[in-house]
Amino acid sequence: MLTRLWLSVLIAMLVALGVSFSVSLVTARNYLEQQLFAQASDSAASLALSMSQQSKDAATSELLVSALFDSGHFEFIRYLDTAGKPLVERRSGAPAPAAPGWFVALMPIEARQGEALVSDGWKQAGRVVVQASARYAYGELWSGTLRLAATQLLIGLLLCAAVAMLMRWLQRPLRAIVEQAEAIGQRRFETKSLPVVPELRVVGLAMNTMVERVRAMFSEQASRIEQIRNEANRDSLTRLPNRGLFSGALRDALNDEQAAPAGVLVMCRVLDLVAINREIGRERTDMLLAACADMLRAAVEPLAGEPMTGRLNGADFAILVPDASVDDAHLLGQNLLAGFARVALQNGVEREPLAAIGWARYRRGEEAAAVMLRADACLMQAEASSPPVVGNAGETPASAAQAGVWQARLEHALQMRAFELAFYPVVRADGSLLHQEAMLRLIDEEGQRLTAGQFMPAALRHGLIARLDMMTLELAMARLDHQPGDIAVNISALSLDAPEFLPAFKALLATAGARAPRLWVELAERGIGASGGLDALAPLARLLADCGAKLGIEHFGRHFASMPRLHALSVDYLKLDGAFVAEIESNEGNQRFVRTVVDVAGSLDIQVIAERVTSRAEWRTLATLGVAGMTGPAVTTDPH
Repeated sequence: MLTRLWLSVLIAMLVALGVSFSVSLVTARNYLEQQLFAQASDSAASLALSMSQQSKDAATSELLVSALFDSGHFEFIRYLDTAGKPLVERRSGAPAPAAPGWFVALMPIEARQGEALVSDGWKQAGRVVVQASARYAYGELWSGTLRLAATQLLIGLLLCAAVAMLMRWLQRPLRAIVEQAEAIGQRRFETKSLPVVPELRVVGLAMNTMVERVRAMFSEQASRIEQIRNEANRDSLTRLPNRGLFSGALRDALNDEQAAPAGVLVMCRVLDLVAINREIGRERTDMLLAACADMLRAAVEPLAGEPMTGRLNGADFAILVPDASVDDAHLLGQNLLAGFARVALQNGVEREPLAAIGWARYRRGEEAAAVMLRADACLMQAEASSPPVVGNAGETPASAAQAGVWQARLEHALQMRAFELAFYPVVRADGSLLHQEAMLRLIDEEGQRLTAGQFMPAALRHGLIARLDMMTLELAMARLDHQPGDIAVNISALSLDAPEFLPAFKALLATAGARAPRLWVELAERGIGASGGLDALAPLARLLADCGAKLGIEHFGRHFASMPRLHALSVDYLKLDGAFVAEIESNEGNQRFVRTVVDVAGSLDIQVIAERVTSRAEWRTLATLGVAGMTGPAVTTDPH
């Protein structure tokens, strides 16, 4: 639009200047013609008067004509008798006009002849015909044309500069509106200050109103998803995860190779809840259970590894503590006993003890049902024990015994580049390959492959996460040279805090060329958090967007209020946490939840991929809900 406006103004200006230039030339030529005619007429009258007062002999007539002609301003002078016969004639032999020939041809000057009668007393003696020379007129007209052209060129340049400044002034609000529209197309919702131009101010106001409405719509949708998730997966009284969500999280912890290789499952039971309800009433019992839930949240908050607390049924609570040792479990059990005692005292319940606690240590690869049965058996023993805390330590993983030498092992492995990638397929709902998900493996001195869950906790403790993530990215880029298709790589949000990570990643992408758009980079939701972590994600999002690589969030499902922010960061895909996928074919609440997530994500142009799909029934249900991709045991064992 601005280009067309600029061209229109330029054409109008050129037309105006051209017409003005032409009119000025024609006017100047006409003026010169009038002046030449006046000069010829006046000279003819003056010569005729002089000749009338003199004798009419040939010598005198020739003398008077020559005297006037010698002034040099005439083309010719003729003295004719009454019959029209020339008696005296002088014609100029002066050089050509001082103007280019094309200009003389383009702007011819018609010098009309001036005539006057010569009398002899009362009789006519003849007549004088004079034609002024146009030679000097052409010179003046040419020099005047050059001055006029220079003047109008200067005026044109000044007008162009003024119009350019005007266009630039108009471009600022227009460019802001265009940038706002482009931001909406890129799933970023930004409001702009209103332009001062009244017409554009209306457009800017309409754009800002639309942005606010779309932003409010997405916020409302995120709130609705949060509500559906809570209804399907949260206990209505305590707001803790219910049994289904907690069981899904336990299954993920036991099967996810990126998770800690071991941990502790703690089960707590409020003793004789029916009798308590009978003694103090339902309302106070509900308050007691809510206070127990608050105490459990507070008790696990200082623990590392992002523990999860849930309510399994009316009297039973559970805590999942990844990467916890036997000593951690003993200490947690004692803290929980003290916490339950405080809750009983604060709520006026005369019970000692208020609850029993059983815990069991688990290892990755075990069945969830077996771990639950082991912890439940400990809980039943605790109900008859004093103090009511019983645990099952199980076997100590070899990695724990070697914790003291992990730093040296990791440093040596990084120096020797003793790592490789293992790949797991991620497929579309129809079974076709979407991308390969790469998992880092450490090759130890004995040639054994250690999974990320075995060495990543040690890498975290010793500050080596960023270096391991760069190793993963380098291996993925090298693999893209030799295999078709796309590769997804998981990196830690902690790497974004390392000052050397993003510059090194940028340099790696700069050398990737056409491979870069085939790279998918994903971070775990629990690592980036809901607000501050997303701010740290922005530089990575810009870096990936610049080279065409994709950005994703894995294990997604707990911070749905952040979906508008993820949209603004141009996140391309979400991998839905396996806790919401477990047995989804029979869980109507999770079905409603997943469908809502897919609908909202689709409106934001974000793909949804389901993690930990373990059965064909889950696959079919997720496909009907609109999930774009699947990954998990069902895909690995039977991708078609």
